[in-house]
Amino acid sequence: MNLMTTLPRSLALGLILTLASPAVAPADPFRVNGKPIPDKVASVNGVTLDSQLLISEIKVYRLMNRQKNKALSDKEMAEFSHQALSRLVDQELIYQEAQKKKITADPKLLEQRVQEVRKQFPSEEMLQTALDMQGLTMTLLKTKFEKQMVEEALIREEVVPNVKVSDPEVEAFYQEHLDKFQTPEQYEVHHIFAAALQPDAHDQTIHDPALRKKAERLNILLDQDAAEKISDLHRQLQAGADFAELAKEHSEDGKSGSQGGSWGKVSLSELPESLAGELKKLKQNEISGPIRSPYGYHILKWTKIIPAGHVQLSEIKTDIMNALLREKTLSEHQKMISKMREQADIQLFY
Repeated sequence: MNLMTTLPRSLALGLILTLASPAVAPADPFRVNGKPIPDKVASVNGVTLDSQLLISEIKVYRLMNRQKNKALSDKEMAEFSHQALSRLVDQELIYQEAQKKKITADPKLLEQRVQEVRKQFPSEEMLQTALDMQGLTMTLLKTKFEKQMVEEALIREEVVPNVKVSDPEVEAFYQEHLDKFQTPEQYEVHHIFAAALQPDAHDQTIHDPALRKKAERLNILLDQDAAEKISDLHRQLQAGADFAELAKEHSEDGKSGSQGGSWGKVSLSELPESLAGELKKLKQNEISGPIRSPYGYHILKWTKIIPAGHVQLSEIKTDIMNALLREKTLSEHQKMISKMREQADIQLFY
């Protein structure tokens, strides 16, 4: 029996990635650079902060760098742990200020945010494993979400109303950074896509020989299925089938597929070399043969070429204004925290 008749390719791709995930080892007493983190890490206006959230921040930082195969120095770990503690102190100051102003997290929205996390995992066991890897419990996760939501609400009520950006500021920013708004030659690209992994995708991530062999066999089946699918779709196009309809029905790039295969404006430098090379050979509205990229198999066509130039201010005015608003909001937010720190009784125990 062909595995692909019983196992969807998207699920099989996830299985390979799961095989690559390291097992969680039992936790030892938590230390940074050999130095244990105390149970109580700070006091903010008499409110004690225990170590759990700090340990969680450090664990997530380690996991992210481990997945990038980056070894952290003692100095980097020390700097991050103290920066994380500083952020937790700031968060507690904001939380206390919000309480004074009767600003709270909406219980329904808080529960909705928690449920959104639950939906990302097929089982409670996998959710618990993910929480354990990050040094979290559901209670701690809710606490993190609650403080984030309270901070967001305080910013909306106390900071945002006082932040303004004028049209002359937007115009000045545009003129000063005109070099950043250059646009290369771009193609209006359409594609039909079937997902597959690179043949060596698991070589650096699966160290167990038996698991690696299973992943290799599964990967071969995935690749064959994707290649057969894209070849069949290409035959249908050659026989006169409509490109947009096939993309909507069969493309595994959901975003472009729902738009008839439209990938939007793309410069050649943004594409993998195999796709860029074939795209340059095509004439307008000509359909390519099946092309392999690091992501899977594609059928391409382009409908328009947009010459190089500058993005007009009218096209990006809203984006610039939003960016300046964010920058000013962050600056005012930091000023608010600095003022709180000046007036607060803060003691650090780590």
